Amino acid sequence: MENIDPYKALGVGRNATDAEIKTAYRKLARRYHPDLRVNSKNAEARFKEISRAYEILRDKERRQEYDMSFSDQGGFSQAGFEQFFRDGSFFGTGGFQRDNFSSYKSFRAKDPSPVEDWFAGVFGANQRMRSPNTENPKNFGLEQNLEVTFLEAYNGTKKSVSTPYKTLEVYIPAGVDNGSRIRVGGQGRPSSRGGRGGDLFLNLTVKEHRLFKREGKDIHLEVPVTIGEALLGATIEIPAPNGKVAFKIPPGVQNARFFRFRGKGFPSLKNPTRGDFLVKVSVVLPEKIDSISRKLVEEFEKLNPLRPRDNFLKR
Repeated sequence: MENIDPYKALGVGRNATDAEIKTAYRKLARRYHPDLRVNSKNAEARFKEISRAYEILRDKERRQEYDMSFSDQGGFSQAGFEQFFRDGSFFGTGGFQRDNFSSYKSFRAKDPSPVEDWFAGVFGANQRMRSPNTENPKNFGLEQNLEVTFLEAYNGTKKSVSTPYKTLEVYIPAGVDNGSRIRVGGQGRPSSRGGRGGDLFLNLTVKEHRLFKREGKDIHLEVPVTIGEALLGATIEIPAPNGKVAFKIPPGVQNARFFRFRGKGFPSLKNPTRGDFLVKVSVVLPEKIDSISRKLVEEFEKLNPLRPRDNFLKR
């Protein structure tokens, strides 16, 4: 394989166009790919050969260098061929790396390798080649715990995350909860061969709020009110997840009554529909009253008689 002629390897003429070279490569790659010819002993060697040839001819500068290096007498000398494929001296500092052929990557190039280019076109961009020596990004996954506040989980936020390898900014979507897991592609452990690194997985914990309680997508708040506010009604200011709001207490409100603010709860991670914000009224009574207040309460009871337990003991 040291002295392959890339044109012969792909079965094209020296005047072949880029499109003809690409078509020939894809046809042969499909035919000889090791994953598709698992029972063929020669498939992998042939696949490497055509991949090597395509690496040369797909790049205009490399192809030109190859053509210029080809002698007028009909080809390289044996020594020239071996040097060309051994150390990549005709490609400059980029070079050909024979040791990397087990992972089907021939040159240090920023653009996709021919195999990646072909494999994405045939099987889809999300498919990956399987080879005994091909690195699996799953082996480089990294997990970390991350705590966010209640309101950060409600609104969504950006958090600075430091890993052993880098510091990056990660977007936390609104609606996350305890146990939510966020995958950050390619930000885990770096590949030892310079390829795509593993993924970073963030396991989230949401810090409890001192006032708000979460139940699914709903948010609960208990609001203490005085006897006077409960009896006479009032408009008070209360905290809400998205800021302060004016809360109107109707006259004669009963203790433990709920008021619902629709669409003010958490969103779902699967859809933008939000839950509700529920406010519970809690009437607070004084623990001790003076004699004057006692007489006033007694008078109030006489003027406003109630029989709340009339049916309490009936069977």
